[in-house]
Amino acid sequence: MDRGLVKNFIVKDLSRFGRDYLKVGAFTEVAFPEKNVRFIAINDNVDSEREDDNSLAPFRNLFNEWYARDCSKKIKAVKHAKGNAGLPMTANVPYGYLKGENYPQTHEWIVDEEAAVVIRRVFHDYASGKSMTEIARELKNEKIRTPAAHKLSLGVKPNKMTTVPHGWNSQIVRQVLGYREYCGHTVNFKTYKKSYKTKKCLPHSLSEQKIFKNTHEAIIDEELFELVQEKRGTYRPRVTKTKSVGLFSGVVCCADCGTIHRYNAQRETRSPFYFCAANKRRIKACASPHNIQEKVLMEKVLQNIQGVMSKLKANESELVAFLEKRAQQTTTRTLENERLLLQKAERRDQELDVILQRLYEDNLSGKVNDARYAKMSAQYELEQATLVQTLSSLREAQEKAEEASAGIVSFIQVAKKYLNPTTLEPDMVRALIEKIEIGEKTKVDDKIKQKINIIYRFVGNLAE
Repeated sequence: MDRGLVKNFIVKDLSRFGRDYLKVGAFTEVAFPEKNVRFIAINDNVDSEREDDNSLAPFRNLFNEWYARDCSKKIKAVKHAKGNAGLPMTANVPYGYLKGENYPQTHEWIVDEEAAVVIRRVFHDYASGKSMTEIARELKNEKIRTPAAHKLSLGVKPNKMTTVPHGWNSQIVRQVLGYREYCGHTVNFKTYKKSYKTKKCLPHSLSEQKIFKNTHEAIIDEELFELVQEKRGTYRPRVTKTKSVGLFSGVVCCADCGTIHRYNAQRETRSPFYFCAANKRRIKACASPHNIQEKVLMEKVLQNIQGVMSKLKANESELVAFLEKRAQQTTTRTLENERLLLQKAERRDQELDVILQRLYEDNLSGKVNDARYAKMSAQYELEQATLVQTLSSLREAQEKAEEASAGIVSFIQVAKKYLNPTTLEPDMVRALIEKIEIGEKTKVDDKIKQKINIIYRFVGNLAE
């Protein structure tokens, strides 16, 4: 059209040209006349060369857009009803599952064992300290089919076609690690679109998603999934030049500055060790590298875990009672403080609702002029918006405090999987331990001492 090659533009009707009122109008009212292009919509009896035929065209364009908007609204309502009912909203089941015989009447997902083996391996490898790139490289070298290639081999059309059947990469591994469906749950409303006019999907936060638990057979357990998600959000293991990853990578940190320790295994003449990265880079005011040899740390951690397991085997109820008593002491103080703050914030929130209502009525009656009303209402609304955030934080803190007892049950369940440890394994370390704090080395009576705090998942430091 810009080169003058278009003389006539003919469509069946205006809706076939487009349902975006502004874009269609930009062409029919501006672009076509400027380029001397004749526009004809046959069924709507529109011809740009006959001015009397075009008077209703803008209204038709507006109605066409309204129709598309209305259809989108109705379709969205149907999908929301389906999602809130706990029915899967995906057209294709995730990698690792197959549709049941009576799908979609029953919405049954059955485990695809061939893919499930790969999924379990990916989760366990990542939990044990391997990076996504390293996992992808191994799967690629072993000629294991990617999720898309695997679906094609089963006669199922994947969301994205592939020409490289074994082309694993870190992005594919990341997608596999993010599927909560592998725990046996249905997850709806993971993404949304801001408008029916755009195809771009935006992610919903976890709080905005709807999770329906135990709707199909699980491939991995919940503890492993949560461990992987926590690991994904906090630390990426550093692979040394020798292609090795430390047993405690991402777990060991500095007791003084909190920085994650780096793993060094590059010198053949020296044992692998961990050191504070902040001290090395002079990022934080950390007085010493807080370094520790891996073999020394392995010995200390194994002894500590064996001690905990011996207590668990000897008298489980006594260990649980100790943990509950300790948690209750902390929780009682926290809950009491949070409860008082929460009550105060809720009262103020209710007061602001009343104040804003009265202020609005005074403005209507003329007691408060518009300028004064705008200024005062803006101040109160700002205070209320801040209060809403405070209430959300307080409720979240209260929920965390109440979850302490549930954490004890989770710890006992995980610990029972490793009752007789003789050596340390990566999956055991990451399943049991949240972090290990390495203190600064000190000299006492000509002996070097170093404090090591082992913080267990769900229950904290068991040496207390």
